[in-house]
Amino acid sequence: MILDMHLHTAISDDSTASIDGYIEMILAYRAIHPFDGFVLTEHRQFTPDLHLQRYWDEYGVLVLQGVELDTNIGHLLVYGMNDRVLERIDVTQRMHDGRQIIAELANLGAVAVPAHPFRGSVFGSLIAADITEVAGVQVIEGYNGQNSRVQNDQAERLMRDHGLKGVGGSDAHHMNPHWFFTAATEFDDSLTSMSDVVEALHDGTYRPVVLPAPEGIDLPTPRPVLPRFF
Repeated sequence: MILDMHLHTAISDDSTASIDGYIEMILAYRAIHPFDGFVLTEHRQFTPDLHLQRYWDEYGVLVLQGVELDTNIGHLLVYGMNDRVLERIDVTQRMHDGRQIIAELANLGAVAVPAHPFRGSVFGSLIAADITEVAGVQVIEGYNGQNSRVQNDQAERLMRDHGLKGVGGSDAHHMNPHWFFTAATEFDDSLTSMSDVVEALHDGTYRPVVLPAPEGIDLPTPRPVLPRFF
């Protein structure tokens, strides 16, 4: 199963994309390569009552929701947001303690993953120097579609050196193939919910993958959406 584990819509203040726009592109892209769905990871925004099941019912595209948190040492992708997490963690806060919050979130039933750990982040260098500096880290973003090759190579080496698992995501903010269809995560298990994703991140087999470029297909160019500013 192939999921993009990191993308944004106009709910994030630096994006012009929409869920419907991504789905239009996925349906066309499936002509050349499997693509099952994606996880929304808006910056500091989580909406508990989004009705995302309808996208699976209507289009066969799995759409789930996490969040991209800010910490004092870099960004974290968080999967498995639940009532306990929302009661304890203010997702809108910009300066969470990056050295401790991964373990704290794990205790609350979520999985936190350092995003692009060698771009705009010191998670990568801290873990490389001494993995005990970041409590509880088990998974990193091993391939980010907006990283340079050097940055992704550094993340791959970090996974290998420390026995970490890795996810992949496009980090798309706009609906074009320079942003989308760049990277994703291939799971050996079939997933139907965020609970399944959390279980797979703990115990399953998965890997970051580079996606083939969408050549030879008529890829739609959905209308961009104006960002929301908070």
